[in-house]
This record gives sequence, C-alpha cells and structure tokens, in this order.
Amino acid sequence: MALSTPLALALYSQRKKRPLKAMRRGRRIRRRRGDDVAARRIPMDLLIGILTRLPAKSLMRFKCVSKQWSSLIRCRYFSNCYDLTVASKPRLYIGFVGEAGDSALLSFSSSSSSSAESFDLETTILGVGGQYMDVTLRGLILYTVCAKACIYNPTTRQSVTLPAVNHSIFAEEGLRKSIRYFLGHDPVLDQYKVVCTVVVFSKDFERITSEHWVFVLEAGGSWKRIEFDQHHHRPGITGPCINGVIYYLASTSTYKRRIVYSFDVRSEEFNMIRVPDVLYEFGEWVEVKEYCGKPAIINYTDFLEKGLLDLWILEDAGEWSRKSLGLQPCQMHLLDDIDEIDVDGITLNGEVVMSPAPWSNPYYFLYYDLQKNHLRKVLILSERWFSIAYSCVMRTDNYESIVHLEI
Repeated sequence: MALSTPLALALYSQRKKRPLKAMRRGRRIRRRRGDDVAARRIPMDLLIGILTRLPAKSLMRFKCVSKQWSSLIRCRYFSNCYDLTVASKPRLYIGFVGEAGDSALLSFSSSSSSSAESFDLETTILGVGGQYMDVTLRGLILYTVCAKACIYNPTTRQSVTLPAVNHSIFAEEGLRKSIRYFLGHDPVLDQYKVVCTVVVFSKDFERITSEHWVFVLEAGGSWKRIEFDQHHHRPGITGPCINGVIYYLASTSTYKRRIVYSFDVRSEEFNMIRVPDVLYEFGEWVEVKEYCGKPAIINYTDFLEKGLLDLWILEDAGEWSRKSLGLQPCQMHLLDDIDEIDVDGITLNGEVVMSPAPWSNPYYFLYYDLQKNHLRKVLILSERWFSIAYSCVMRTDNYESIVHLEI
C-alpha cells in the first residue's frame, strides 16, 4: 500500500536503521524491560496530527492497517479533530428508480472547478437513494425506503436504517397519509437528529392532523414524540438545516397558502415564521433553500416562460429581503423544450442548480449564477440509468464527512 509522504516519513523515522552494537544493546534493554517496546510506537497525538492531514478517501483505506487505526478513525473524537471539509470537487447525487423497481445512487463530480461544463460519473451504489432522497447535510444523505428513514455517508460507504415510527394516527376513508423526514445538526452539542412528521390530511387540506417525532443519531437512539402547540401542518419535501435550525414550507388548514416553519434542533421546538403577504400568493413552484448561509424562498413560477426568478432571504433581524432576477434574452433558448423544472439546491458559489423535465439525451442540468445573472448548461456523462429511470431525485452537497453512524 502506497502511503502519503507525511505518514511514510513518520513510520520511517520509527524504523530507522541503527548500528549493530546499538541494536544488540537495544535487544538487551528490551529483554530487561519487556513492555517498554510499546514506547517506540508513534505517540497518539502525533498519529492523530498526521492522519487529520490526509484526504478522506485515504483515511478510509488506512482503516485496514490495524484494529487500532480502524477504531481511531471511526471514533467521534477523531472525526471532530478531522473537521468537516469542503469537497475538492463540486458533487451531485442522483437517486434513481428503474422501471423494474430497482434503485441506485449515482455520485457525479466535476473534472475541475465549479465552472466545469460537464460532470463525470464517479460512483454507483445499488439499492441506495431511490425515489425519496430527502436532503443532504454535512456530507450525509437522508433518504426514505418503505417509509423508514435511512442515512448514508458516501465517504465511508456506511448506511443505517432507523426503526419505523410508532405513530398513533391513521388515515380514515377519504383521507391521505404522508411521512416526511428532515435531517438536522446541533453545532453546540455536535448531535445529528432526524425529525419525522406523520400527517393525515384531506385532499383540500381542510382537515390536517400531524404528529412530530425526533431521533438522536447515537448508540441506543430511539424515536421520541415532541409536544406540539402549533398549527397542524403538512411539511414540504425538503428543508435545509442552517446553524442548527431546520426551515421548510408547510400547508395548514388555517392558512390557505403555504407558510414557513422552523425547528430548533437543540431545543426541539417548532416556530411559525411570518412572511410578506406577497409570498402567500406563491404557487407550486417555490422552494426553501440555503443561500449565503441564510434561509431563502425561491419563487421560479415564471422562470420557464419569462425567465423571472424571485429570491426572498430571511435576514438576521427576522425581516425578509427580496432579490429579483430576469434571465438575459440571449439565454432564453436554454429553456426551450423544457416542460417542467425543479430547483435542487444552491452551491457555495451562489449558483441555483435546476433539473429539467423531461430528460433528453444528452442529459444535463442548469446552473443559474445569481451574482452574474448567467445561466449555463452542465452535461452529465452517463446514460444507462437516465434511459431506464421513471423517477429520479437530484441533490447537491459541498462537503465530505468521516463521521461514523451509530443507532
């Protein structure tokens, strides 16, 4: 196994050859002192200092060096020392469901910078992802299989499935039921939590009953029901977690239009956020995403026909600021032959990632730079799953993590 330069130098210094007399003297010392040989090993603080400087992929390979290294790399103390790192290349995750019901998670990365014109297929993981890939957070992916929440770490290739929620509400005749999951992180206690909302509702949303549960991702974790004194509501599909708070759109029977809810991951409390009156008029084409470290509502209702996009940003003082954009006429042709479009995320550089429907060959996504007001097409260099899938969900992530998942 080829070792990196810092690690190789450290190991070499431990095994450096000595003169013959010194070696014999060392043998006599070891015979007399026995366990003192352990003192010749690399000190733990030095070993941690070396390993934390390695790329995440190298760390995963080095787990097979010894049981000690494997335990060290898997422990939470080491992952905290390693810190969350920004991925060296922009990354896309696409969950597919094929016509036969088979599923796969495809990981794509650009060949160079964030302005790359194409993404190459990096990894294919069968049986992961599927139709309901809810959110990506700090290098982890939350997806749903048979109404159960699953967490997958693409860096460590580890996946865990949470137990089913033992909820107490059921859909009567004429009503519908949905289960929504969100993934959050508490930066103070360094805890990951999964939030579940079980909803029974009528088609016109005149009747809505909801239950809310939380699961702490740690050994021995279990679902705990949260006391809820807000309006019963049905959450949207996705919601970003920003500085320990999850934000999402929701529908209620009290408000005929969708509203914004927040969930504090540490205190486990819900709050309804007031929005400007104009936001109540939004149609279906709205999403809550993270923009420059703040929650933002993206309204792209008129993007396909008129090239218009509105961004409402929740500022620190609790007020909403508006950013309106109009696509340049010379770029409107990029929207031709697109029937529908979804907003899948916003990159660290402030580019809105959009996926068109229906898929066409060659397959591509649209990147809309909000700072430069520039739209570009990014090709996806893969065909098999695109050609057989009847459903797919795309998410973006800018980080990679080595955290070891336990439940």
